[in-house]
Amino acid sequence: MTEDITKDKPETDKADKISLDSKESVLDYLEELKLKEEECVPEFESYSFDLPKDEKNKKGIIFFFENEESIKEISSVVKGVEEAKKEINDKLLRFAAEFENFKKRVAQEKTQATTYAKDSIIRDLLNFIDNFERGLSLYQEKESDSDFFKGMKAVFKECDTFLLKSNIKRIDLKIGDSFDPQLHEAIEVKASEDIGKDMIINIIQSGYLSNDKLLRPAMVTVSSGSAN
Repeated sequence: MTEDITKDKPETDKADKISLDSKESVLDYLEELKLKEEECVPEFESYSFDLPKDEKNKKGIIFFFENEESIKEISSVVKGVEEAKKEINDKLLRFAAEFENFKKRVAQEKTQATTYAKDSIIRDLLNFIDNFERGLSLYQEKESDSDFFKGMKAVFKECDTFLLKSNIKRIDLKIGDSFDPQLHEAIEVKASEDIGKDMIINIIQSGYLSNDKLLRPAMVTVSSGSAN
C-alpha cells in the first residue's frame, strides 16, 4: 500500500507562496499592515506600516532606491544631518550657558547700581547727621537738662536707628585706639606726651560701614609720639 505523503504536510507560509523580488510584490505583502506612502522623490520612495504585535516598535518603514549610489547619497545626507544636529545642540548649550552668565551679570550690575545709589544718598545724609551732632555738642554743657536738648537728642538717636535698619553702622572708635589706614583717614599728625605714636588723639568726623564695607572713613588726628 502506498502512503499518502501529502496528508500531514503543513500549510506553507505566505512568504513561501510569493516572491519578494520586486517593489510591487513587497508592497502587496505589506498591504494588510496599513501601508502608507510617506515620501516619493527621484532618489527614493518610502512607505510606513504598522507592527501591531511588536511591543517595542509600533511602526516600520521601508525604502526603495534606484541603485547603490542612491543609498550612499542618502546615507551621506543622514550622516550630515546628524552632524548638523550635534553642532546645533552644542551651539544651543553654549548659548544657554552664555545667557545664564549674562543674566547673572545683569543681576549683579543691578545690585551694584542699587547699592551705589543708596550709598550716595546715605553719604549726603551723613553730612546732615554730622552737622546735627556738632550742633548738639555745642548745647550739651549748658542745655543738657532742657526739653529742647532732650528732644533733639531723641531725634539724633532715631537717625542712628534708621542707619542701622539700612545696614549702616558707625565705626567703633575712641581716643587712644590704634590708627587703621583701612578704616581711618589721618587729617593731621600731632605730637602727644600722653598718647603713643600712631594712636588716635582726636576724632574729627565719624566713619561708617555699609554692609560691613567701608562707606566713609573716620577722619582723625594721629599722634606722632612725644616731642622729646
